[in-house]
Amino acid sequence: LKEGQTEIYYLVGPSRSAIESGPYLEGMKARGLEVLFCTEAVDEYVMSNVREFDGKKLVAADSPDAKLPEAPKPPANEGDLTEDQIKALAEWLKTTLGDRVTDVKASDRLVDSPALAINADRFMTPQMRRMMKAMKKDEPEAPVKVSLELNPRHAVIKRLASIRETNTERATLVAEQILDNALIAAGLFEDPSKMVARLYKLLEQA
Repeated sequence: LKEGQTEIYYLVGPSRSAIESGPYLEGMKARGLEVLFCTEAVDEYVMSNVREFDGKKLVAADSPDAKLPEAPKPPANEGDLTEDQIKALAEWLKTTLGDRVTDVKASDRLVDSPALAINADRFMTPQMRRMMKAMKKDEPEAPVKVSLELNPRHAVIKRLASIRETNTERATLVAEQILDNALIAAGLFEDPSKMVARLYKLLEQA
């Protein structure tokens, strides 16, 4: 582990490439933190039940429990959102997305991605949800609850902040798509039919 790293961070995914292409590794890499990649089907169960190793706590890097140290701040660029603009956008997104999100806030985990979703249910991981769905096919699923974190430096988020003031309908479609993309990356996406219809609407407006 990196000198001074007091926790063992891990990420679960179907493959190394899937984990590397996801948004949850960005903040770790920016801080030079080491992350354990878990790609076997049983890994999520094992890691959630093994609390520590060699005196160090095991923490999922995509969980609310992952508290990262400060990272070097990127240089300011023209067109960056102000603190007030970021706060206003987060509040609008929370209202627009309704009960699909528990919270919306700016993130210090993101570098290249516009947003990520943090599973608000610490006990029901994505793999556990899939297992429960397979076991109880005829029963309705509990709705996914996530916290949405934004990268205020990303062009998509800057553009959303702009168009929400001039075209609320289009901004709403973009907001819902950002959330769905984040849910896909988190392994929590469940209803592709609505997303496909929305994408067609966005393409019509392109």
